[in-house]
Amino acid sequence: MKYTLLFLALLLGNAPICFCQTAKVIQNDLYAPTKSEEARVCYNKGSDYFEQQNYPKAIQSFEQAISIDNNYIDAYDNLGLAFRHADNLDSAEYYYLASIRKYPKGSVALRNMGVIEVMKKNYDKAKDYYDRAIAINPKDAEAYYGLTRLYSLSNNIPEALKNGLLTEQYYKETNDPNIGDCYVMLAMLYLMQHDKSNSQKYLRLAQNTGMKIDQKYIDMINQ
Repeated sequence: MKYTLLFLALLLGNAPICFCQTAKVIQNDLYAPTKSEEARVCYNKGSDYFEQQNYPKAIQSFEQAISIDNNYIDAYDNLGLAFRHADNLDSAEYYYLASIRKYPKGSVALRNMGVIEVMKKNYDKAKDYYDRAIAINPKDAEAYYGLTRLYSLSNNIPEALKNGLLTEQYYKETNDPNIGDCYVMLAMLYLMQHDKSNSQKYLRLAQNTGMKIDQKYIDMINQ
C-alpha cells in the first residue's frame, strides 16, 4: 500500500520530479510552421515568456501569432500548453482540439489531449488519443510514456511496464533527454512488482542522467 500511495503522488505531480510533456513543443514534419515573419516574432516572444514561466504573457503572444496566421499549428499547440500550465484545462483543451481539426496528423496535440484526459481521469479517452498518436508514429516515445502513466494510474502494472519499456527503447533511439523521467517511472513500476533488482537498476540509470530524486524514493527502492 505504501508503494502505491507514494507512486500515485509521484504520478500526480506531488513529488519533485519533472515528467515529460511539459516543455514547449515544436513540430517539424509535414507542414511549414508559418510563412509570416510577424507571426513568427510573436511566437518566439511567447516561447520566451513560457520559458520564464510567465504564462499570461505567453498566452497573449501565442494568441497574437494565431491572429496573424490562423493555421500556425505550433502556436496552437503551445497556446494549449501555456493554458495547461496556467491551470486552465478547458482553454487548453479548446486549442488542442482546434489544432487537431486543422492538422489531424499532429501528434503533439493528440498526445497533449491524452494528458488532459488523464488529468480529468477520463482514461479511456486518454488511451484513444495516445493510440491515435502511435498510429501516426509507431515509435512515438511520448505517447508510450503517456500510456505508461495512464496504466500506472489505472493500477495495471504489467501494461504500464510494457509501455514503459517501449518508451525507454524509443527514447534511446533518439537520445531524448527525457529518458531520466522514464527511468524513474520504471524503477517505481518494478518496485511495485517486487522486483528489487530491476528497480535498483533503473534508479541508478536515472541518477546517472542527473535526475533529482526525492530521498524517500531512493530509500524505498534501496531498503
